[in-house]
Amino acid sequence: MRKRLLLLLMGLMSVVMVQAQFAKPLKKNEVQDRVFSIGVTGCFAANDMIYSEVKKSLLSPMLAPSYGLAVEWNASSHFSVGTDVSYATRGGNEVFNIECLTSYSTSTFVREKYHLSLKGVEIRVPFTFYFGEKSRLRPYIFVAPRFCLWTGGNYHWERTYEDGSAEPLVYEGEVTQAMIRPYDLSAVAGAGLCGHLKMRQIQFFVKFDLGYGHSLLNTFSQAEVDGDVSFQGWGNMDGVTIGKRFQQNLEARLTLLVPLQKPAADACDFNQKPRRPKR
Repeated sequence: MRKRLLLLLMGLMSVVMVQAQFAKPLKKNEVQDRVFSIGVTGCFAANDMIYSEVKKSLLSPMLAPSYGLAVEWNASSHFSVGTDVSYATRGGNEVFNIECLTSYSTSTFVREKYHLSLKGVEIRVPFTFYFGEKSRLRPYIFVAPRFCLWTGGNYHWERTYEDGSAEPLVYEGEVTQAMIRPYDLSAVAGAGLCGHLKMRQIQFFVKFDLGYGHSLLNTFSQAEVDGDVSFQGWGNMDGVTIGKRFQQNLEARLTLLVPLQKPAADACDFNQKPRRPKR
């Protein structure tokens, strides 16, 4: 964790040095057009999973961070297209209460708890619409397709019987391709504020937004649908159709961008000495 944060800080320092080298001098209170910007981004999300056929007994989102690098290109003062690549953590905490027949005349409730933590590389392409003219603080809305390739993770599944008629069952281990679709495609939308900060000749743009994301694809693997991994509880559960499972998350994101722009050809150089006119 510390190594990743250190790498992000080193990357940001490199961006600031490049911006100081190529950005044109700013006048007092001037807000420079952000033609192309680069920086870092990070979010803290409440992740959960929803099901089409099975109702959960308890809402218990999994809180996890994501962080990475971001770029943004401003087509105009009111519209931009960006891309960010992050190391993301998704998943959920699920709790189900299911009535289970223990004999021909009695039944009991079974409680199933399932924790799924997924690690992966996440790519977003946000399309952002800014409101108002150039100012220190501007509101915006955005919509973004999001693609994530899972690189690993872990799970913990537990079943307990209310009447104690059977011993609890516990399974845990690493996530495999048989347990979930190896990639996810989602859509994210939200709104936020973009602030402009300036330190001497270096300017920053700080964006803070809230967004909601939802999977566009069923996250169950084919093995789960076929019931080949029934110990997870997603195979033929007491005759209930497995249906579909989707990811959803509510995230708070902070992005720090530094604009890169070469000076105009006729930009003033205050260090250059005046030349004498030729006779």
